[in-house]
Amino acid sequence: MYRITTFISISHFVSLCFGNLNFSKYGFSGFFITIWITAGLVKSNDILRKQTALKGERKFSVLVGYSFAFILHVSGIYWWCRDDEIFYPLFMVPPKVIPPFWHAIFIILVNDTMVRQAAMVLKLALLMYYRNSRAHNFRRQGQMLTLVEYTLLLYRALLPTPVWYKFFLNKENGSLFSSLITGLYLTFKLTSIVEKVQSFVAALKALSRKVHYGSYATSEQVNVAGDLCAICQEKMHAPILLRCKHIFCEDCVSEWFEMERTCPLCRALVKPADLRSYGDGSTGLLCQLF
Repeated sequence: MYRITTFISISHFVSLCFGNLNFSKYGFSGFFITIWITAGLVKSNDILRKQTALKGERKFSVLVGYSFAFILHVSGIYWWCRDDEIFYPLFMVPPKVIPPFWHAIFIILVNDTMVRQAAMVLKLALLMYYRNSRAHNFRRQGQMLTLVEYTLLLYRALLPTPVWYKFFLNKENGSLFSSLITGLYLTFKLTSIVEKVQSFVAALKALSRKVHYGSYATSEQVNVAGDLCAICQEKMHAPILLRCKHIFCEDCVSEWFEMERTCPLCRALVKPADLRSYGDGSTGLLCQLF
């Protein structure tokens, strides 16, 4: 008797979750698309990070090739899903028809993933522009990549709103209940968006201020230090004297501070706590579903 009751309960739960889902249209093809675009995003993120790390060794033709491949991939996915009302949320317009729960998830997931991959094309364009730069411009490259990512995070926070707005306003659940749920969702969403706006403004302000880890070292200071960079283990180029009195190549220490805030040798705090940097070209892999 207990097993029968348990089976009925599970069956009821499954029917609630999947009852409105048309498997011929959204089930198998939707599952395949979800796996495909997720794997593609992870691979694309890895490619972008590796190209960013190459700095002056990047090849322009390779960057153009990856950009074309990303554009082709995004275009192909949207062409495949062209009948699913998937474009409306991109312009903050609710779908024409109230989507079933899993279809709403599918729309949001595809848009969120494809928007991130489209932003990678912009990041590749930045890598093309800064590919023959020195340390100062590489710092600016990191700031620009970070700004692109925080702009993307703000836009991604807005993307699910029109879909859930349409979904929660389903009058079949009762006007009062629908209005209450919609109001609660929009309230929590507003809080999240305010936080994203603050991060975006901070990333924008970072472009207008110079990063000072220390000052350029004199030849005497370099000779005393041994004229050997502890990071690259080569003769110093444009040596920077940190506030902790350790000296490193400008290129090396600039790359170091894209990931760390302390001196590579003594671990003294040099870079103040600030926004998380995305100067390595990475993109957040967690999906913004709500």
